Amino acid sequence: MSKQDYDLAATASLPGLHLVGTVTRRFLISYPVPPETLAAAAPPGAELSVHGGAAWVSACFVNIVGMRPSPAPKWMGLEFNYLIHRTRARLPYPDGKLRESVLILEANIDRPLLGTLARWSTGVRFNVRDITLTEAQDSWELRMESAGETLYEAEIGKPSISTQLAPSSRFGSAGDADDFLLGVSYGADWQPGSGAIRLLAETHDPWDTLVGTCQTKRHAFLESRGFTAPEADHVITMTDIPHYFALRGIPVTCVDPQEECSGSREG
Repeated sequence: MSKQDYDLAATASLPGLHLVGTVTRRFLISYPVPPETLAAAAPPGAELSVHGGAAWVSACFVNIVGMRPSPAPKWMGLEFNYLIHRTRARLPYPDGKLRESVLILEANIDRPLLGTLARWSTGVRFNVRDITLTEAQDSWELRMESAGETLYEAEIGKPSISTQLAPSSRFGSAGDADDFLLGVSYGADWQPGSGAIRLLAETHDPWDTLVGTCQTKRHAFLESRGFTAPEADHVITMTDIPHYFALRGIPVTCVDPQEECSGSREG
């Protein structure tokens, strides 16, 4: 891949054969955490991205419809939900440079077959879990469960959704939050001990930034890391926005923190 490919804008269309789908609803619910609590989650050679003195763990819920290879008609596409716990980090690329990217901390999906296909093609390790978004008159209830246990639950108030962040936010504006949390075009999955990440391009059409607040009722991922009552800084939401996904991941191997990373594209 060329340098230009690595420096894709977050709102660029992907060239060649790729996957396309429409995000009917996305909630990105972001939590500030001390950077040291995520140190073990960063692969060798990477650096956690910090804003306002904090690293950020985001619960990214997405409902996608019409997911299909780019040449296929929309009616052939699939619908599914996923919820990914993610952070932002400067990750090593095959050309040896560090670039701002999304680092996946835990990936969850509600379709077993799609989870298997995604792992085979992209390298992202998805857990299969029940992921639902329920809409009421004044709120949305987001929930993820596994074997009857609630692993994530948040209630987003509809009246809170606007173009303005709450005064308590650590970001100066909705645009600042959007740029930091969504203004990147590559994500990567890494498991401690694997010595490798796999970069995957994801872009989307331009959209207007809307933000709000939520009440977090359960966050098993952060609770397992010592946060007993995590509170979200804000929620970013988008609706009916086309997204584009690379079919294959780009492997980048880091055998040792003292060694340079090397990468190659899989065919």
